Amino acid sequence: MSQLKKLANDKPLWDAFEAELEDRIQNSYRMFSQTDDPIVMNRMQGAVHALTALKQLRLKVNANG
Repeated sequence: MSQLKKLANDKPLWDAFEAELEDRIQNSYRMFSQTDDPIVMNRMQGAVHALTALKQLRLKVNANG
């Protein structure tokens, strides 16, 4: 957990990480909206869910002391 604290509490590094996550989320939304394949839609929903969970990582790391 201490390794994650370094990421979560280094503001420039966290901001870059969060920006990358946001880019990937937007890309997943774009792919979701452009497909008719239910399998791809399901995968993109899963990707957005996982990436959003990573955005919450900072709160979890700092809450666990």
